[in-house]
Amino acid sequence: MDFNTTLNIALDNFVQLAQALIDAHMTRCFPNLPREVLSLDRGRRYVRVVRDNGVQRFAFCFVDATNGDVLKSASWKAPAKHARGNIFDPNPVAGVGPYGAKYL
Repeated sequence: MDFNTTLNIALDNFVQLAQALIDAHMTRCFPNLPREVLSLDRGRRYVRVVRDNGVQRFAFCFVDATNGDVLKSASWKAPAKHARGNIFDPNPVAGVGPYGAKYL
């Protein structure tokens, strides 16, 4: 299996786990608000994970497509410098919370 296929499988797994984390948080804390959905915007080097609540879109985190590092969003278009986790780790969502990548 080539790296792109492995990356796509790991990204799908990461998004499913992060979506489950968000769903559990929203059900527990905000049961009357609409469901927030994660999606992917692919760039040349980074994949932006977008959180959409039906009204606004937020950069949830970025994933470096060269090595799978999960990066905090510095802005809508750019990731912060230091990795918060990796999508190839046994627990790929260890570096994210319900609102995005964790602070260092």
